[in-house]
This record gives sequence, structure tokens and C-alpha cells, in this order.
Amino acid sequence: MSLYRQLIGVVTVVISALTGLWLATSIHAARLMVIDNMQLLAQNGATSLAISMADIVPDIVTHQEQGRLSVLFDAVAHLGPYSKLYFVDLDDNRLIERSFSTQLGNVPKSFQRLIDLPNVEARASVSAGWTKLGNITVTLDPQPAYQQLWQILLQKLIWSLAIALCGITSAIILIRSLLQAAQWPAT
Repeated sequence: MSLYRQLIGVVTVVISALTGLWLATSIHAARLMVIDNMQLLAQNGATSLAISMADIVPDIVTHQEQGRLSVLFDAVAHLGPYSKLYFVDLDDNRLIERSFSTQLGNVPKSFQRLIDLPNVEARASVSAGWTKLGNITVTLDPQPAYQQLWQILLQKLIWSLAIALCGITSAIILIRSLLQAAQWPAT
């Protein structure tokens, strides 16, 4: 094998390895950011629902009237990617629970297994004044997060391949010109 081919091989391997490492660390950082965003979204949803329920829950507990709470849960369900919402009173009775179907995206199952996002659940206390009435629990659907990470991966993959190809092409041109210059006889 000629020196030219050896140099091209080494440069190609180095650029490919660096591109792969950059892509892996970039996706890992994006995964951590998405998990943080999911936790914030779940906690914000639970807190806002708990605040909204503060005036409704005393009537529900005393009169067993769940219509207003049902309307509130249905409205909140459309504000985020929630898969389950439920309210538990102080006696651990679930007064109301709503589960929502998860939207299946076009994200490959192998990607979902590789990324493996945790189930994100957040709780907030519902109280009226100084009296605690129960807890609201919000669970997020991970499918929108997988979809977001899949789109990030595809974009970064396209850009990293384009940059790696430009780097390899530039290295080939540079190595070829240096080797040709080295073969010229000195005068």
C-alpha cells in the first residue's frame, strides 16, 4: 500500500471517529436537556393544576361533585403531552383519573431503546388555605420527546456527514499536493 493511501486511510479514520464522538456527545447532551425540560413541564403542569384545583376540590370532597374537576382535567390534558393525570385525597382515594392515549410517531424502536428516556412524573399538593386536601400527579407521554430527539439526531447526522466529507476531501487534496511537491526534483 502506498504512502498516499495510508495517509488518506488514517485521516479518514480520524475524521470519522471524531465526527462519531461529536455526534454521540451532542445527542447525549440533547437527551439530558430534553429530560430536564420534561421534568420542568411535568412539575409546572402539576403545580398549575394544583393551584387551579384549590377552589374546586373542597366542593368535590364535601358534595361528591366531580363535574367541574373533570372539565378542568380535560382542559389541562390539551396543554401538554400528558399521559395520565390523577387526584388522590388524604385517604389515598383516587377521586378522579384521566389517561390519554400516546401518539405513536415515526421514531424507530431501536432509537427509543438506545435513548431510553425515563418516565417523568410530578406531584403537587392541593390545599385550600392551610388545609391540605390531597395530591395531584401528572405523568408525561415520552413520545413527543423521542420525536424531538430523533429530529435533532437526523439534523446533526446530516451536518456532521457533510462536514466530515468536506474535511476528508480537503485532507485528500492537501495530502496529494504535499506528496506531489515532495516528489519534484530539487533544482
